[in-house]
Parts: sequence; structure tokens; C-alpha cells
Amino acid sequence: MRNAILRELQAEYDQQQMRNDQENQRRLAEVTGKCPEIAQLMDERQNMIFAGLRGILDGRVQGSDLPQRMDVMNTRISQLLKQNGYAENYLDPVYRCPRCKDTGYVGEPVKDMCECLRGAFYARLYQQVGLGEKARQTFESFDLNVFPDKKVEGQPFTQRQLMEIIREQCQAWAEQYPKAQTSDMLLMGPSGLGKTFLMHAMAKCLLDRGFNVLMMSAYRFLDVARKAYFSGQMTELDSIMEADVLLLDDLGSEPLMENITIVQLFNLINERQTAGKGTVISTNLSESDLKNRYTERIASRLTDRRQCMQVVFMGEDIRRV
Repeated sequence: MRNAILRELQAEYDQQQMRNDQENQRRLAEVTGKCPEIAQLMDERQNMIFAGLRGILDGRVQGSDLPQRMDVMNTRISQLLKQNGYAENYLDPVYRCPRCKDTGYVGEPVKDMCECLRGAFYARLYQQVGLGEKARQTFESFDLNVFPDKKVEGQPFTQRQLMEIIREQCQAWAEQYPKAQTSDMLLMGPSGLGKTFLMHAMAKCLLDRGFNVLMMSAYRFLDVARKAYFSGQMTELDSIMEADVLLLDDLGSEPLMENITIVQLFNLINERQTAGKGTVISTNLSESDLKNRYTERIASRLTDRRQCMQVVFMGEDIRRV
């Protein structure tokens, strides 16, 4: 996925450089057509540069005054541009990004990715893995102050204290994967407690660390599985199976389809656990609900603490507070 995105972007940068060249040529033709003296000066300037370089290489020029002569020439061109209604820098090379000159890379001799290319790369990467604008939801932007600082009913801790612990657990898992304590995580609890936000934060952290990550809703997974079941086309389903980390949101919201939902969900969990690939699942269902809805076989995979870390969210729906 990353290589494909880079290839796409490099092709777009190549096209941008072509458009830049076309615009440079258009401006030059426009200006020289309006003011032939500028064309003459530019030819003289080019000849001056070549003659000066040849002289230096041949050892015939001592203490060349080429820079001073160039300054005089450039000043005259700028004056003529201004007199003819153009900005003084109208004939300067056109770049969308002056830092990398629209190549996407900076530095010599070792080239590093320019910030413009890096930003475009991650924006497209976040979009393709299912984050999009949600990439702004990070561990750093997770605001504990939105959670009530009062004790959760029947518990010795406040909701804010609990969420601080949960955030640390999720962040530690994302930063330590694949050497985290468990390969899987199960985020359990009612709606409006921050499960999806933290999944977005985990996905971004993992992406920034270089892992192949995919985030989707359980409903979307079922749709992919259903199409694969009836068409035999497994490409999209294979990409779900092969992702380094899969984040499956809102398990339990998808419809139960005979011979599809439970079978495909078990296959997904079983194959990924067997392959040692990480899976993070969020659900509003309790442990007993999981057993009733998906059978004991699936529930046992998700509640096996040797394989899957259970994180239980409690408290008030912050969207209602």
C-alpha cells in the first residue's frame, strides 16, 4: 500500500513539474513578445554565464567580475518587467513547493522526503486505511477533561481516572506492537465512552511507525465477506486478513447473516491469531452478549487473556454530559 501511494504521488509530482515547465515557457513567450529588449537581455545573460564558465575552466579568467555583471543584468530585467506591468519575479521558475522544487525530495547527496510530499503521503495513507480526517484524533489530542471527575457507580475510581489508565494501555499497546503483551485487544463498553477515538489514535500511531494498518466497521467487514462469499472474489477480504493490524469498530452492529457472519468472523480472528497479526476490536456488547450472539467458540477467542487484552470502558456517555 505504501509503495503504491508513493508511486502515485511521484507520478503526480512528475506531472506538476511538466505543468511548471509549460507555465515558465508561457510566461517567457508572453513577456518577450511584449518587450523584445528582455529577450535580448536574457540571451546576453546566458551567453555571459557560458563565457564566464568556459573562461574559468580554461584558466583564462582571474578574479572574474561575472557576479557584478550578472547583478546589473538582472536589475535591468526586473526594471523592464515592472515597466511593462509584471511583477519583478514574474520570470522566476514556478514551483508549488519552493523547498523541493516540486520533486518531493530535498538534500544532497542523500535525499529526504520533503514536508510537502510527506504530508500528501500520510493524508492519502490515512484516507485509504479508513482514517481520513479522523487522523487528527491522537493520543496527544485525547482530552481527559471531557470525562466526569466523579466516581463510576459501584467503583472506587472516577471516570476520568479510568480513562487515563485506558488511554495509557492503548498507547502502550500501539507503541510496543508487535512486542505488546498480547497480539489482540478488545475494547468493551457502552457507546459514547471514547472507544472509537482511541482506536483512531492507535491506528495513527501504528501507521506512523510504518505498519500496514486497516480500520473498518464491523458492518463494512460483513459487507466485504458477504460479497466474497457469493462472488468468490477474495482480493479485498485477503487484504483485510493480511494487514499487520486490523482495527474492527463497533462489533455487534452488523446484521447476523446465516453461514456468513459467524463463520467469516471466526475465520478472520482465527487466521489472524494463527498468523500472529494484531487485531483490535471495539464492541458495545458484554462478554455474555458476545457468547450469545457469536457462539462460545468466538467469544473464547476474544476473552482469552493470554491472546487478547480486555479493556472495559465505564461511566456516562460524554455526548450526553
